[in-house]
Amino acid sequence: MLRRAAAIHYTTEAEKLSTERLLGLNHGKVIALGIEANSAASSTQPRLELHFPELTNQSYALVLSRLHPKKGLDVLIDAFLSLVQVPKFAHWRLVIAGDGPTDYVVKLKAMAASSSQRILFTGWLDGEKKDAVLSGASLLVLPSHQENFGLCVMEALSHSVPVLISPHVNLAEEIVLANAGWIATVDKDALLSRLAEALDDEDERARRGQAGNQLSRKYSWNTTAKS
Repeated sequence: MLRRAAAIHYTTEAEKLSTERLLGLNHGKVIALGIEANSAASSTQPRLELHFPELTNQSYALVLSRLHPKKGLDVLIDAFLSLVQVPKFAHWRLVIAGDGPTDYVVKLKAMAASSSQRILFTGWLDGEKKDAVLSGASLLVLPSHQENFGLCVMEALSHSVPVLISPHVNLAEEIVLANAGWIATVDKDALLSRLAEALDDEDERARRGQAGNQLSRKYSWNTTAKS
């Protein structure tokens, strides 16, 4: 079917290259996934207070993803729990928004139980709740072992929220070129180092968030439709 197709649609260049190398194909077309254009919401803070009052005036990093073992969230929680032992990072929180297989979610919550005041599981979010939590975040984290695209990455950047991702997220090269975030291997020490670097520098987060916002404009549905 692949060889006889008139064209094959890929969502990232990395997906196209890896597939074509493996199967000896050369008729693919990259058309990225689209995101809804974000208008900088001045009402973000009231909405956050309405839906998640416990996050009001809190500094937090955000996971916005399906909760699955390939996302590397066990490594992230381990790194974050070590980070908040350092006094200057003790005020930070980690918000994990998403849902997944019950046994894996239970495992993650058990890992976080020793610091339940610092780690919040919200369950799956969409609509205004998702927008409010995303807009209030200081950093989006996605340390996946494998991720073809990572829609939440572009959604975060559209809100000027910089990202910390693994090199296995296929948007990593674009993030590096745009200087829109940080890259860390799926390893506790590497994640801990990059988390500390990102959370310790508010000005740099703002710079990378703005660069990410510019990058995200390439991924509007209008651009996707034209492609």
